[in-house]
Amino acid sequence: MVGLTAGFDPNGGGFAQYVRAMPWVAQRGMLAIPNEISFEEATFIEPVNTCLKAVEKARVSAGETVLIMGQGPIGLLLMMLSKLTGAFVIGSDPMPERRAKSLSLGADLAVDPRDGRIAEEIRSRTEGRGADAVLVAVPLPAALTDALAIARPGGRILLFAQNDPQMRIEFPAAAVGVAEKEILGSYSAAVDRQEEAARLIFSRQLPVRELVLSSISLGGHESGPRISCTSY
Repeated sequence: MVGLTAGFDPNGGGFAQYVRAMPWVAQRGMLAIPNEISFEEATFIEPVNTCLKAVEKARVSAGETVLIMGQGPIGLLLMMLSKLTGAFVIGSDPMPERRAKSLSLGADLAVDPRDGRIAEEIRSRTEGRGADAVLVAVPLPAALTDALAIARPGGRILLFAQNDPQMRIEFPAAAVGVAEKEILGSYSAAVDRQEEAARLIFSRQLPVRELVLSSISLGGHESGPRISCTSY
């Protein structure tokens, strides 16, 4: 139950003409969109909310070295929010256009995970310690093992994309039991972060417009409703 429904079970979908909201969602989760903010920008309130919660849960703070694995739309949001804390942020993605986008949106460094040198690169920048936090925005089981190897002793790994109930992940137990590395998870938005997520977008402190590549008309009419597309 997500708090919104078009009157069906499961949810009637985002294209429903009417949506029914639970009272607490209407009272605490709905915000007026300023006239100068486009609908494309406003659609990012929910994903920014989820990413803000994840960054807070990972306890990312100023002066830390943080790796974001995956620089798609969600990874880029995690990267930008981590950067706002004052952390040194590294984006990792095999696609060169995503790495370029990461750098243009504020990442201190963007690396290709295929070269096998991420851990070495981070240790060289942290006097051999490793990353303070690794946020995993790629749905690959092997990503956790890599993240554990990159994080420093006592560091935090936040899993954001491991949502498949069928996925099983193995990892070295000593990384948690001896090196005391934390494995955290985060999912969905939180109503108590809604206003902050909206503030970051309405103030344009987060340049979410940079994540919109195009919009496509629904029904083939230029004057009709449109859907925005992100594919970084």
